[in-house]
Amino acid sequence: MKKPMMSGPPPEVVGAREAVGTPDIPTIDPQTLDAAEIEKVLGAGPRCLFAYTAESPPVVALQVTGDTAGQGVVKVHGRLVKLAAQRAEAGGFALSADGMSVKIQPADAGDEARPTELREADMLFELEQGLRVGYRGWYRCTTP
Repeated sequence: MKKPMMSGPPPEVVGAREAVGTPDIPTIDPQTLDAAEIEKVLGAGPRCLFAYTAESPPVVALQVTGDTAGQGVVKVHGRLVKLAAQRAEAGGFALSADGMSVKIQPADAGDEARPTELREADMLFELEQGLRVGYRGWYRCTTP
């Protein structure tokens, strides 16, 4: 499509506490992100993406700007949440914002696959307000 149709206003970037401000915490799941939403928070450049399936849009995107630190984004309740990102051991990542954390870890820590390959991974999504849920999915990193 040359000009995609908008179904509503674009999501705003808010803090984690504001994004999860709902009485029904157990029903919160990270929502899929499109390229424009990711670019709005992270800008252009190489990044790593985690998706629920090998073919679905990502639900977490992150960019490591230094050797070990960077930033990431998730969407909760239609709002974008910017997170601080840290590279973890064994090829994983830890992201956090006030009251929220996301951890992504390769399913097989011994797998020596290249970073740009699609890899099976686990994501742990936690809210300070009492939610802790894990997901099995896929992640890959892009190169500049």
